[in-house]
Amino acid sequence: MKKIYLLDTNIVSEFSKENPNPKVLEFYKARNNLCAISAITWQELNRGVKRMPEGKKKNNIMNFINNLKKNMEIIPYDEFSAQICGELQASAETAGSKLSYYDSQIGAAAISNGMVLVTHNTADFEFMKKKAFLHVEDWFTA
Repeated sequence: MKKIYLLDTNIVSEFSKENPNPKVLEFYKARNNLCAISAITWQELNRGVKRMPEGKKKNNIMNFINNLKKNMEIIPYDEFSAQICGELQASAETAGSKLSYYDSQIGAAAISNGMVLVTHNTADFEFMKKKAFLHVEDWFTA
C-alpha cells in the first residue's frame, strides 16, 4: 500500500514519550498503515539517542527506535528529493530567507513522494508550502 503520510521527527518522538499527545496517537492509530518516515528523520532519531547518557531512558528510546525500524517504512532521501531541496533552499535564500537543513530535506522528501508531511512545526515549512505546494498537517491541533 502506498504511504500517504510522512511523519516528521517531532511526531515520531511523541510516540516514545511517557504521556504522548492523545490527538497524535488517535490520528496515528487511524492511519498507521499509511505512514512512513524519511531517512532524515531516521538520522535525527539515531543521532539523538547516541548523544544521550547511558541509562534506562536511553535503553527505552533505543528499543523504540529498533521497533520503529521493524514496523515503519523509511523513505529514502534520493536524487529527486535533493534536487527539490536544493532548488527550494536557493529560492528561499534569494528571497532573503533560509530553510532549516533537516526540515528542508524532510519537506523535499514529502514533495518528491507526493506525501502529506505531518509535523507540529508547521511554521518551519511555510515557505515550502507556498513555493512547492507542500501539504502539511498538524495532528496536535487537527
